[in-house]
Amino acid sequence: MSALLSEEDLNDFISPGLACVRPVETKKTGKDEPTEFEVGKEPSELEKVSISLQDCLACAGCITSSEEILLSRQSHTVFVDAWKNLGDETRLAVSISPQSRISLANYYGMMLDELDLCLANMFKQFFRCKYLVGTQVGRGITISRSNQAIMAARQEPQAVRKPLLSAVCPGFVLYAEKTKPELVPYLLNVKSPQQITGSLLKLSVNEKLYHLAIMPCFDKKLEASRPDGEQEVDCVITPRELVTMFQELGIDLRQYKTQDASLLRSMSPDGWDLTLHWSSNEGSSSGGFAFQYIREMHQLNPQAELLIVEGKNSDVREYRLVDAASDQTLASATELYGFRNIQNMVRKLTQKSAKPRNARLLKNRQTNAAVQKKPEVADLSATDFIEVMACPGGCINGGGLLEGDSTKRKTLVDQLNTRYAQELVPVDPIRMGRHIDTTSVAHNMPYRYQFHPITSRSNDVVSLGNTW
Repeated sequence: MSALLSEEDLNDFISPGLACVRPVETKKTGKDEPTEFEVGKEPSELEKVSISLQDCLACAGCITSSEEILLSRQSHTVFVDAWKNLGDETRLAVSISPQSRISLANYYGMMLDELDLCLANMFKQFFRCKYLVGTQVGRGITISRSNQAIMAARQEPQAVRKPLLSAVCPGFVLYAEKTKPELVPYLLNVKSPQQITGSLLKLSVNEKLYHLAIMPCFDKKLEASRPDGEQEVDCVITPRELVTMFQELGIDLRQYKTQDASLLRSMSPDGWDLTLHWSSNEGSSSGGFAFQYIREMHQLNPQAELLIVEGKNSDVREYRLVDAASDQTLASATELYGFRNIQNMVRKLTQKSAKPRNARLLKNRQTNAAVQKKPEVADLSATDFIEVMACPGGCINGGGLLEGDSTKRKTLVDQLNTRYAQELVPVDPIRMGRHIDTTSVAHNMPYRYQFHPITSRSNDVVSLGNTW
């Protein structure tokens, strides 16, 4: 069994579920293989397969039976059935993440603004959709509230302080709740842009809404089904499912091309600024939560120097704010993507003792003054906040996004990241979040999750290791 994969990590069934089937999916087929089965003789030889933790978390056999029921309520077929049965008093509202927009634009070979108008025209004409919004307003509130929570946590004594972990990635949240209960107290319980956007939609219009969210990741379906957020989003589908739905309904998206620039504004709720909710912000293509925290701290400490410290691989990056005079670290935030890095993070954060970073810097200062100014490796144990995403490369590599022309996934991710940075208009989420927080609707919104470790009953656990 791989060092990255343990039986403990996978035994998360609430009731008996399917055994892992991946080891028997690939077989070697010989030319002289018999056409009939013979008793006591195997017709084919199993080929050795490699199973990673990411494979298992993406496999339907490794979710709890209750989660399987929840996922069955979140699909494009469920949406179509619900849409056909919407009463006259219910309006359709659609929100779409920037990663999904970029993926669809790349898939259809369109510029982003062309794709946005195309989607708006299609949803309005075919689905009679009344509202179509981006998720940047919700993201701005998530960033603003997250920064407030991180700054408050910094007031705790250094000896007991641990890095806060973002909870906008439901794949990581489920992993922590099921298998790493020691991480649950450090999850930053500010709701994701998906959920906050849903709350804002339903609270800001005086109509009954059915809210469809188009998100880059299948795990977003489970996030929408959480008891503390299930009224905010009615259905979640991915761009892959959206394209499948188009094919089943005979929709050719390209036929809905339009030059009507007023369409997006007409489909925005009253009081929603089109230039805000249809934009993005600086930082990673996963939301920029780590960068925006350091950016706000830099505004409070303009004399400090901002260092970008690369990790041991491209999926780890630390933003470190250092006082130029004393070389003291004033604030730190880290981007960390992929389950390989998550496993390393868990080991790092759960080890019993570690020297404070300032002590190490003091020792380095005595031997090599350059080390403290340009650290070589990101330090997870001493950072204030970690933007954790389950997918390698982050949300721009979400499992629900569309495949491009490139056969190499990394090439596609690099291409999507480039388009994300070039075609999405950046706004200031800190100022935007503060402004929105002052409104009565946002002030009364339930912003926070309630996280609890999920324990499985031992009699109901299916031991996957026994089937390999």
